Amino acid sequence: MKKEDVSGLIVYLLIFGFAIIFGFTVLRDFASNCGLSTGVFFGYIIGAIATGVIFNSLLFELGHMLGAKVGRYEILSVNVLGFMFYRKDKKLKFKFSNFEGLTGETRIKPKENVKKEPNPTPYLLFGTLFFLVEVIAVLIAFVALNQIVKGNKESTLAHLAYFFLVVGVIGFMILIYNIMPFRVDTVTDGYRLVLVSNPKNKEAFNELLRVQHAIENGEKNVEVKTFTTITNFTADLNLNKVYALLDQEKFLEAIPYIDSILASKDTISNKTYIRTKSQKIYIDIMTKSLEEAQEFYDKEVPHSERKEISSDVSMASIRAYILMSGLLDKSLSETELALNKVLRAYKHTNKSRQEVELKLYNQALKRVIDAHPSWNLEGYLLEEKQ
Repeated sequence: MKKEDVSGLIVYLLIFGFAIIFGFTVLRDFASNCGLSTGVFFGYIIGAIATGVIFNSLLFELGHMLGAKVGRYEILSVNVLGFMFYRKDKKLKFKFSNFEGLTGETRIKPKENVKKEPNPTPYLLFGTLFFLVEVIAVLIAFVALNQIVKGNKESTLAHLAYFFLVVGVIGFMILIYNIMPFRVDTVTDGYRLVLVSNPKNKEAFNELLRVQHAIENGEKNVEVKTFTTITNFTADLNLNKVYALLDQEKFLEAIPYIDSILASKDTISNKTYIRTKSQKIYIDIMTKSLEEAQEFYDKEVPHSERKEISSDVSMASIRAYILMSGLLDKSLSETELALNKVLRAYKHTNKSRQEVELKLYNQALKRVIDAHPSWNLEGYLLEEKQ
């Protein structure tokens, strides 16, 4: 199990453990004294939980929006539980969309022509601060209402007090998740706050936002600043340069940027390392003879890394693995296992990279199809935008 998976498991166990303790102590005591029938009580709790999820999701993104304004960013879109609002042609528009985060995502880019470099700290911090204020306010309201009803849990005010308490507990659980200073299954604000405490990461954070926005808006040959100090942020930014070169089929020119990331294995996450290694494997197999590629594969890709690449659901790992399994290991079953994950991986690929990933994936699959025409893999090719 990867480090990120273990961290995520610990966080979820912590959250669910808190929820179970709360349910079997506070809510159980309230249920036995509130005067509500079992069916009505469960409806009451489900309503409180739903309200808590919606309210706290809105509160979280409100914090991000205010923090973005304070930090001198332009807000591009706000996504709450899949409901995304954005501006196009100076008009506010809506659509359903995926998001990167636990309950939503506020996308931003640095404002242009500002005297001071935008500061990501308020953007990353205000959501957590809003949750903290909410939890304190809920506790005060809960105590105050219970003082008024003097322990009578059958009163309407007592029902309201516990309703507020459940909403606050939902906020507290999201707060626990969001303040974690390490990578879990999504990138939390706490993790990014630790990263941007490094001035180089802060610069890379802003550059990454700028480049991704430019690419997503169809700009070609976007100039990408690269960094020599490698962290997760700077590695991801340098990978934008790699993607730009791969898009132009300048494969060998991309190698130095890839090698600089791989050489910093101890300072980046395992996921970043594996996906970068997949880029190198892809280039090696696509640019060399099979004999040379096999030599690199046998020498430089240990079985532990092959296993991680095979299980990683990302376009970079999948296109590398279909070349590994199809051309080097010559395994139809392994190739098909990788191909069956393509649509899920593509769906979760950063939009600024989807077009080039689609092209690179099809190029890899065509190599395998040419080598094994009897495998009948043509149906796995994805349609490219014209």
